[in-house]
Amino acid sequence: MKRIIFAVIGCMAILSLAACSGNNTSDNVDISSSAVTDSSSDISAPTNSMENSSEQSTASNEEQNSSFTEESTNSGEKSKITEIRIAIGETVVTAKLNDSETSRDFIALLPLTLNMTRFYDREYAGSLSSAELSQNGEAIDDFENGDVTYYVAGNALAIFFDKADEYDQGGLIRIGKITSALSEIINMSGNAEVTITLSEVESNMNYDFSKINNVELINADLDSMDVEQLSVLYQLARYCRAMTEADIETMREITSEDMTFTHMSGRKQTREEYFADVKDGSLDYFTIGIDTPVVEVNGNSATVTYTSVLNANAYGAEGTYRMHGTHYYEKRNGNWIAVNRPNN
Repeated sequence: MKRIIFAVIGCMAILSLAACSGNNTSDNVDISSSAVTDSSSDISAPTNSMENSSEQSTASNEEQNSSFTEESTNSGEKSKITEIRIAIGETVVTAKLNDSETSRDFIALLPLTLNMTRFYDREYAGSLSSAELSQNGEAIDDFENGDVTYYVAGNALAIFFDKADEYDQGGLIRIGKITSALSEIINMSGNAEVTITLSEVESNMNYDFSKINNVELINADLDSMDVEQLSVLYQLARYCRAMTEADIETMREITSEDMTFTHMSGRKQTREEYFADVKDGSLDYFTIGIDTPVVEVNGNSATVTYTSVLNANAYGAEGTYRMHGTHYYEKRNGNWIAVNRPNN
């Protein structure tokens, strides 16, 4: 018997209108409808940051964590998913909690600080002391990497991050799932003081899209998004606003230094060449719509798939342009940065 061990641009999307050509020679761009402008206008996009397959844009947010979708209840309503932050020493990860009675009892304890022990490099676990949780939750026969669980016999919180293929562990109730890259925990060592807090307050305070001028969210289901998804979408909206204000400093902040832009004519621009065209007014954005955004987060990588609606003057051709694609982000030093499409 194995021992019990206790142990989360677009406008890049758009990133641009540019140059002049009637032919779409960019493999990275899919124009979902014709531009309402002179036919000589051209759409450009960041190299490798936009996929042209419209089929890929239909990926559901719920597919990321099959164990933690918003499941239908008997009444036909959706159960609530709660986002939490877990600070393990200096490392902060995020997790989603399900809507079981066990999870609700745990949420009632937050904010919570525990001294947790690292067992066999597979989990962090710590006693909940006198606080006992309901056992009416998702009982599991064994753990999966990323599980946040209640260990009933030990009245302990156990966060599993590795070695699911090497160990078995029963007596667990799954209350959540880590949504950050597990490597952040795997690469740690030793016991740690762990502080767990709700992320919902932070989300409500920091992501007020109504204050972002010149940018409109269209058909955006914000209520279904967790904190990480909202933070990615917020970066996209900030970038769009920066485009309309020719705020080059903010555009640099949100985009990778090696970002490149390919025009439909085949002409390529570096990030700074493209930004120069925005700065001098060659590319003049008035308003930008972000239509039906689908945000997917996988650890420190994320994508936003949506249709951008740009009212702009592109090299003298003024009009409304629509463009559909998928855009890529990486989390660097705690911030989401727009990047080129991964080669894989």
